Amino acid sequence: MKESRHYREDRKHREAIIESIGTGQVVAKFTIDKGHKRGPEIHSITSTGIIIIQNEKTKKLITKLIARPGQIRRYFKDITPNIQQIISLAYEHKALGFNV
Repeated sequence: MKESRHYREDRKHREAIIESIGTGQVVAKFTIDKGHKRGPEIHSITSTGIIIIQNEKTKKLITKLIARPGQIRRYFKDITPNIQQIISLAYEHKALGFNV
């Protein structure tokens, strides 16, 4: 996946933590339009509680986030057992101080 310069240069520490957690498998994708001049984004939620954000048009990686529980909840209207497991992981990551 092609990375933005911002992610490649400014997010090395976060990427190292994500590599230690593991990216996991994508379990859901959402198209988010925040009115950004470069267009909408695709937010992919993974089985390990990582949010991968890409530009919808270029598919370029904008950033990856180590999700906090509230972030996961906001994406889903219905909390299924699979999503509850990801929220539990997000609590663990938060307790470990990974959300940098």
